[in-house]
Amino acid sequence: MTLLEQIKQQLRSLPPEKQSEVLDFIVFLKVRSQESVANAYDKERGKRIKASFQRLAKKKTFSGIDNPVQWQREVRRDRPLPGRAE
Repeated sequence: MTLLEQIKQQLRSLPPEKQSEVLDFIVFLKVRSQESVANAYDKERGKRIKASFQRLAKKKTFSGIDNPVQWQREVRRDRPLPGRAE
């Protein structure tokens, strides 16, 4: 007898409210598994971001910026978007 058949047999022997609990548990396990995958992705993404910043620092990409606050204001200044009327 396969595992799936064993599960079905056990499930059929439970009252409907317990079958509902089993279904809730299955959904919980699926969600938890998806969260684990998402967390692993976030950790890997964090490592890639860190490596990118290290490469930028090594190349001294922003070393020419004398006043970071002024530079940031310039970068964030609203500009007209291409293809849109002002």
